[in-house]
Amino acid sequence: MEPQQNSRPVVGLLGATGITGRVALAHLLARAPEAGADVVVGARDPERVRALCAERGLPVPEILHADIADPASLRAFVRRLDVLVDLAGPYTRLAPPVLTACVTEGTHYVDVTGESQLVHRTDRDLHGAARDAGIALVHTAGFEALPADVLVDAARRHAAARGETLRTADLVTSVRTPPGTGFSESVSGGTVQSLVEVLRDPDPARTGDVAARLPDPAPGCGTAADPDAVRAASPLRLRARTADGQVLAAMSPLAAINPPVVHRTQALSPVPGAATHPLAFREAMAVGRSGGLRGAGRFAAAEAVAVVQALAGLATGLPHPVRTRLAEALARVLPQAGTGPVGDVHTGWSWTTRGAFTTHQGSAFPAVLEAEGNPGYGTTPWLTSELALRMAVHGVPDAALGSSTPALALDGDLAALLPARVRITVG
Repeated sequence: MEPQQNSRPVVGLLGATGITGRVALAHLLARAPEAGADVVVGARDPERVRALCAERGLPVPEILHADIADPASLRAFVRRLDVLVDLAGPYTRLAPPVLTACVTEGTHYVDVTGESQLVHRTDRDLHGAARDAGIALVHTAGFEALPADVLVDAARRHAAARGETLRTADLVTSVRTPPGTGFSESVSGGTVQSLVEVLRDPDPARTGDVAARLPDPAPGCGTAADPDAVRAASPLRLRARTADGQVLAAMSPLAAINPPVVHRTQALSPVPGAATHPLAFREAMAVGRSGGLRGAGRFAAAEAVAVVQALAGLATGLPHPVRTRLAEALARVLPQAGTGPVGDVHTGWSWTTRGAFTTHQGSAFPAVLEAEGNPGYGTTPWLTSELALRMAVHGVPDAALGSSTPALALDGDLAALLPARVRITVG
């Protein structure tokens, strides 16, 4: 299909036939006309996208041939867009040429990866070029780490409106699932294969380093750019604990993903005073009430989660030849990319993140994020799509240019998340 030339902003999508991509495609096709944007899909096999649209009763968007093995087709596709939503993983292997094309063509980029070495290379190698190109490269814009990042940013802005600066953020997420929900409805093969890609990566992983994404680190200064100060204020906690009658486990699927994103936002935030002090950030997943035998069982399960996550962190620190052999073994036994939830990811699912915040001036206030849908395979593609639409229609602020974060790109526009079935209330 020949590209159509018009003045409306264009959101592109890669990975439209994947588990998350199918939901994103349907959402974008419904929402883009309301937002005043167009949708263009890039695909190695355009006929698969047309067949998917026919199967699901979706209007057929403009579809362009785009293959990462064919740089010319990839650049022609990216050149057509204002923002690209990349849902084609595993990202460590597939995203680098896409990121390069976006920087070259001046196109904003959004994905949902938690593959840490790829994200760190974007920070290190592409941040300056992306700033010079006037674009934002936004990783982790799904359940990891957009909700936590945006909720903390909303609290930061709420405090600033009162002439105060945020000191602590303590988040607890609770997920309510439909009866009979099993593991396969909660985790896809692509999610578990991300760990395999992290192990295969020749670069050492900085899993567990909450200061891993700080821009222009300034040791000893005591600000949000001071790695030692950030680590001291926000050590990564994996152990189970109890609070307000609930058993709290390490954040799922991996507690190490969100903190570096939140601290990067803190260091780059345009909110007055935000970068002056490191943020004391903590988050957890509620797994049920703490009383009685059931509570003891939940606590034991939460401790098991901590052990598994700690072992995953240790595995990423092994010498690369050992990690490679471990990755090959895991790749054979773990679910493969493309497998995962096949049922309804909308109905019966809901989740909430509650935050307790304090300021350096002594104030305390709550905030809550309420959402519908399976967090990873319903809310995630909705959130990513709405962030991309917001970026396409309204642009991004200067603070978000370069290797960015979801909160910086959203720029405090909480209403933009309402069509993603996400509502945030602060104070």
